[in-house]
Amino acid sequence: MASVEKAITWLVYASVVLGVLFLYTIHGIADFPNWLFYSIAFGEGLWVVCAVAVLRGARWAPYLALVLALITLAVSLPQPTHYTFASTGQFLAFFIFAGGSVIQVALIVAVGLWFFRSRRAGPA
Repeated sequence: MASVEKAITWLVYASVVLGVLFLYTIHGIADFPNWLFYSIAFGEGLWVVCAVAVLRGARWAPYLALVLALITLAVSLPQPTHYTFASTGQFLAFFIFAGGSVIQVALIVAVGLWFFRSRRAGPA
């Protein structure tokens, strides 16, 4: 079980790093709406809270990671502009989108595995 918990930890940290990189990337875009930037920054703040909770060993942290991963995918996958990054030569933005999506899916799988293994093991 420790390996699944380590995977969750590193996936949450990777999500935070990519989120900060994404905020840095979009900060310089002139026609990017301020409200959207601040809503993304708020979401990134929630990821930082999750990372701190994971670091401190909070039992609820994987559940928060699962909810955040689901929300992140639900918000980012339907956006058609995310898929045009590669065709327009915006490879950093495409890397962030594709890498973030892979991380979110891996996090959902890891938390699911952690949940079922912890249920099978019973209360500590």
